[in-house]
Amino acid sequence: MFNFRGNARYTFNPRSIFYRPPTTALARRTLASKSLDRSAVIPSGPLAEELAATELWIPKSLRGKHDKASRSQPNGDKTRVNIVSEKLCDNIISYVGKSLKRHRGCDLIDIYPGAGLWSRKLHEFLEPRSHILMEPDEELYKPFLKPLLDRPNTTLVPASGLVWRELNSILTPEYLPHQTIPDAAKLSRRNDTLLVTANIAFHPQRRFLSFASMAHLVLYQFIEAIRTSGLFQRYGLVRMLIWTRHDDKYGMLPKVMQKRKKLALDTELCCEWVHEVCGREGPDNSWYVRDSIIDESSNFATWKRMQAAKIQIPEGRSSEGLKEARLNARSKKNIAPGKKPPVFKRPYKDVLDKLETAHMEEIFTRNSDNYKSMRSYQWRANWEERKHQRMFELIKSYDAINTLYKSGKAAPGEIEALERELQANLEDNPKGFISEFVTYKDNLHYYRQDPPLLHWDRRPYEPMVIEPEEFFPNIECSLLDIQPKRVHPLLRQTGPASNRAGDNFELILSSLLSHGTIPISQALDALMPGAADYIIPRWRSARDLKHGGVATKIKATELTPRLLNARQWEELIELWMEWPFRPEFHELIARTHDELAIEDNLMSSD
Repeated sequence: MFNFRGNARYTFNPRSIFYRPPTTALARRTLASKSLDRSAVIPSGPLAEELAATELWIPKSLRGKHDKASRSQPNGDKTRVNIVSEKLCDNIISYVGKSLKRHRGCDLIDIYPGAGLWSRKLHEFLEPRSHILMEPDEELYKPFLKPLLDRPNTTLVPASGLVWRELNSILTPEYLPHQTIPDAAKLSRRNDTLLVTANIAFHPQRRFLSFASMAHLVLYQFIEAIRTSGLFQRYGLVRMLIWTRHDDKYGMLPKVMQKRKKLALDTELCCEWVHEVCGREGPDNSWYVRDSIIDESSNFATWKRMQAAKIQIPEGRSSEGLKEARLNARSKKNIAPGKKPPVFKRPYKDVLDKLETAHMEEIFTRNSDNYKSMRSYQWRANWEERKHQRMFELIKSYDAINTLYKSGKAAPGEIEALERELQANLEDNPKGFISEFVTYKDNLHYYRQDPPLLHWDRRPYEPMVIEPEEFFPNIECSLLDIQPKRVHPLLRQTGPASNRAGDNFELILSSLLSHGTIPISQALDALMPGAADYIIPRWRSARDLKHGGVATKIKATELTPRLLNARQWEELIELWMEWPFRPEFHELIARTHDELAIEDNLMSSD
């Protein structure tokens, strides 16, 4: 496929150059960028002890030099993380088993089963008609997998399911005799007779080009396969159950607007849902936080959905957010976001609470360093409280204007006058404050639309809380449940034999996301002069206030590329392809290439 990018920064195209490590067994394995911390290799339970006995995760320098058993142990990829808790697997099946029942008797493709505990539990529940396990470390894990392999219709393939050439080798009638490739009209139908599970949890992480980890690359390509009907998605829309490290999931399932990048957006375009079945509790990033009231509202809405669906979380697996939501339900305390000043949880507030408690107990004096630190933190807390009150006053004015837009009953000039007033009030503040307010407003915008923009805020149940000891090595992992959906037909139009709509979309998406915070009209005209004049007046979803549209014309509150939801992106490419004066594909390549080259020059000059 043609490579869109001309400079070194953009030469990798994951859609066409899928991950193809060297073919030798040792070379194709994911290598660690640093050594594994010994404190994370503490076995808990029989299976973990068996894995520890292989000494794979013990540095060779620390193994017994004269121990023949140590030297005879099979080699393997020591960056892989295995699920070792039988209780966790049983809890998962009991928690989401109702949703998995539709796959009973299916064909099951199992990538990197490792020690095989999750594979065995899934097999026992689904009773698949065929179970294909793709395990490159066959010599190491075959003894662990033997009880499963002794069952009928179970096949071990000593190959890596993350090397697409090897994965494609089992997507044949020989291995999947019950699967057929449907015609184009049926490719967008759900195929419940095939299920894929994979464990791509690696520790330590290893970066790959622009991807934070190899797991990010694999997730990206799994989602791209939905759009292109590649890999196992050639058989229809195939559900995936993917194990990842806890921090690898956030590219696909962000919890705040600032972390919503291309992978998350592609997921929204290609997936009906992405659910986190279990994982580590806590925010996805300590740097980016949103109004805590949004999080409380999201937790409360999730609890209500669980109640309506009669979903019971296994004992001991409740998150603090779910516990808080239950308490709020009992006390009927549920404040809608934007109805009171925002609250942002910052680490210093915990420190301040401890200092104030210690001061009340007279643990330190007024002349001590602790007292000075407490007073400094108190000053900061009071300053932030006044700032957040100011944000709340501005958001009330903004909401009042939107209410008038929705009512359609505003007097002539009434909305314009309110917008001028809000514009003046905004400009009375420092640029730093305005930037913070816009971020607060945009996170509210994500949450308030119907449905909320982020998959996280649509979740039907709260993820079960896990413990590090339930994995070996003791690295917390998450299980993602990914259900593909019908992809917009234009996004599937790629390659020379098509109208190139999908290829155009990739270029438009990259260009607009690089200007994510400027008004969409400016971003479109920067992409191609005249584009905004044609698209903006016809772009109905961009003005649909109930579903993520924006009507106000106030600077800093206009619709920007980072605010666009999946439907708005789809309508954008529809209008682009209708535009009589749209550039030819090669012209668009040239414009976006020049734009990115300018970006690189600016970055290098910095």
